[in-house]
Amino acid sequence: MSQTGPAPRPSAHLGTPVAEPSARARKKADRRLTILESALALIEERGLKGATFELIAERSGVSRGTVFNYFPNKETILVAYFARQLDDLARRAAELRARPTGPGAPEFDGLAEIRYLFAELAGFVQAHRELVLPISFELLDPNEERSRAAYLAIPLVELLRSALKRAQAAGTVRADYSAERLARTLANVYFITALQWAAYRHDRDAREEFAVALRLALEGLVAAG
Repeated sequence: MSQTGPAPRPSAHLGTPVAEPSARARKKADRRLTILESALALIEERGLKGATFELIAERSGVSRGTVFNYFPNKETILVAYFARQLDDLARRAAELRARPTGPGAPEFDGLAEIRYLFAELAGFVQAHRELVLPISFELLDPNEERSRAAYLAIPLVELLRSALKRAQAAGTVRADYSAERLARTLANVYFITALQWAAYRHDRDAREEFAVALRLALEGLVAAG
C-alpha cells in the first residue's frame, strides 16, 4: 500500500512519529513563538506586571487580540516558557543517555536520570523564583479546566515516566505501581517543593531542598528494620 501525506518526524519528548505540520500550522507556531519570546523579553526587562499585553503585542508586531488568542493570560505565557525549558531538558537527558559507556564512565541509568532532572529543575527554580509562584498558582487554579490545561502543558510527568520505566526494567525501582503513577507522584513532589521554596524557603539552597525532597520520595519514610 502506498503512503500518502507528509513523512513523520520524531516527537520532542519520546521520539514518537508525528506528521509534518502544514504551512498554516507552521505559521501559527512561528507566530506563537514570536509572541512568547517577546513576552519573556519584556518580563525580563520590566517584570511580570510591567509586561503589559499592549507592549507584548507591539513588540510582536501583532494585535492585542492576537496575543490573547495564543495566551489568554500571563500565567499561560509562563507555563509555555516552563514547558519549553523541559523540552530542552529532555534533549539534554537524551544526549546523556546516548553517551558511550565504558570503564570509568559514570552510568546514566534511570535513577541517575531522575536525580539529574530534579537537579536541573531545581536550578531553574532558583534562577527564576519570581516566575515560580504564578506558575504554581496556575497549576492550583480553582478552575479545573484551567489548572488541568496547565498541568498537561508541562511535560514533567512524561519526562519522569521515561526515566522510571528504565529504572523499573533495571530492577532499581519498585514495579508494583505503574511508571505513570510513580511519575505523577514525583511530579507532585517537585511542584510542591518548588512552591514552598519560592514562597518562603528561598533563603535555603534550592538544589539541596530538592535533593532532600527527592531522597525522601525515593527512600520512603519508614525506617529500615
